[in-house]
Amino acid sequence: MTNLVRVAWLGVAALPGAMQSGDATVLASWLVWALWAGVAIGVLVPHPLALVAVRFIAPLLAINAGWLLVTERDSGVVLVERWGAISGFLVMLAVAVSTYGAAYGATHAQAAAYGHERRHLLRPPIAVILPIVVLWLAVAASGATATHSPSLVVAGVAAVMFLALLAFALRRAVVLARRWLVFVPAGIAVHDPLMLRDTFMVRTHDVRALRVAPHDTAAFDATGTTWGVVLELTLSHPHDVSLSPFASRLTRTLDRLHVTSLLLAPSRPNSALANDA
Repeated sequence: MTNLVRVAWLGVAALPGAMQSGDATVLASWLVWALWAGVAIGVLVPHPLALVAVRFIAPLLAINAGWLLVTERDSGVVLVERWGAISGFLVMLAVAVSTYGAAYGATHAQAAAYGHERRHLLRPPIAVILPIVVLWLAVAASGATATHSPSLVVAGVAAVMFLALLAFALRRAVVLARRWLVFVPAGIAVHDPLMLRDTFMVRTHDVRALRVAPHDTAAFDATGTTWGVVLELTLSHPHDVSLSPFASRLTRTLDRLHVTSLLLAPSRPNSALANDA
């Protein structure tokens, strides 16, 4: 999957007419190519920050390419460039969709691992998805203005706003790519700066079971409420869990709890269970 994404994204640049930016300003062309290069670095160098950048920026370029296909109907465009633009849009759209897959995210999560660690990305809480989407729409709006405004002044101001919003958004969203269920030779750790104040660590001999959570579980929900299969980590005796202010508000509990079991939501639960076997 990772290599296919790399080949597909790098191949877009070789398609005639694929990297269109419209005829608004020279700034538009520069911005489109700069964003493409940013995603190219992200797909070539796996890292949690790279994962966020790819997932955030690739859809912007795919939408821009699709918009230009619909709005620009210049009869003088060479046929090969027209087909190149269509192919480029389809490839960028495919890349943007595939990077949201759990398998692709796992590659970037594992790339930041140390030694014998095995990291499994955790699914985001539903409560944080809407704010991230709103932030992405703000980035998209400023980027569209910078790309398609015929005024160089307006495009320049919009470009500055776009870069500022993009930097802010990536800084806020990267926490979602740094939420991991980690297996190490000594035990299990939950690194979740969104939900936990401190990394939760437990030794192997203190783990009673890691299994798919039953419907009637009384375990503490450390997922923040999300979708998909949830796993239950059962401990041999109570352990302290320090919650972040966000998690404390979300769960309406104290910021420090004693738990004997907690719920976790890795993006690839079967892989996590196999890792624990």
